[in-house]
Amino acid sequence: MKKIIIVNASPRKGGNCDVVADKLSSELKDAEVEVFALRDKKVGPCLACNACKSRKTPACVQKDDMGALIPRIDSCDAIVLLSPIYFGSLNGPAKTFIDRIYCFFDPTSPTMSIASKRGKKCAVICCCGAGPTDVYTKGAEAQAGSFAVTGADKFKAYTIGGVNEPGSCKGKADDMKAVSEIADWLSK
Repeated sequence: MKKIIIVNASPRKGGNCDVVADKLSSELKDAEVEVFALRDKKVGPCLACNACKSRKTPACVQKDDMGALIPRIDSCDAIVLLSPIYFGSLNGPAKTFIDRIYCFFDPTSPTMSIASKRGKKCAVICCCGAGPTDVYTKGAEAQAGSFAVTGADKFKAYTIGGVNEPGSCKGKADDMKAVSEIADWLSK
């Protein structure tokens, strides 16, 4: 059974990222799904202390919820990051989460990573009120590439636009179909 972690960076309970998380969770087949809602967790910023660089496995010296999640990221089969778009980019909690995967980075390794499991999939799905969704998707693709240090080598990114109201993405059939397609891709 695949292990898939969905990280929801939205601070809004019942918002569009929650709708996407619920849809993914219900459609992922033969998978153990963990939803990690950053709004309910304590995740501090990377301290740039480099204590993680003296270890052979990914770990962080910070005693917060992210430190406990790192081993599960190391052993998972796929990771999904959900984020609203704030001022043209992923929101602050999503960026903080990405910074904390620094503990996987090893510049001395040929793969640039100390991840113990390779071949993972990563998807970054964003929700936004307005704006150029193609540009936001390109930014999400770039952020998805950051997850290569966690052992990911297959990436997808998608942006749902025009969803200002909480939960309004439910009414966007094409976007919900795209989320279903990502769930199917993650399940394979």
